[in-house]
Amino acid sequence: MSNLPKPGTMLGLLDDIPDPGGRASSWNDGAVILVKRGGKITAWLNDCPHAGMRFNLPDGRVMVHKDGYIVCPVHGASFAAETGQCVGGPAADENLVSIAVDIVGHEVFAK
Repeated sequence: MSNLPKPGTMLGLLDDIPDPGGRASSWNDGAVILVKRGGKITAWLNDCPHAGMRFNLPDGRVMVHKDGYIVCPVHGASFAAETGQCVGGPAADENLVSIAVDIVGHEVFAK
């Protein structure tokens, strides 16, 4: 997939991601979202598979429910933050595209 960041691409800083919560990455105008829950980082393409819209709000924040679900602000579809699987809403049977990451110091890189 050509819209995935290349290995070694810096995606963001750990300190910029709330826990629990998420932010649009610093790569490619936020084309990736970074989600932190219990100190664990997951990364996903910033593209709802149902609506084709971005997950982040205008300020870069991504809505992550306290139970660990990424919520699409456009139509409310929910995706498990750890697996990317749709767990509710109109995106049933669709999953987020995962981005493998490495943490080096306080920085998040594509793996």
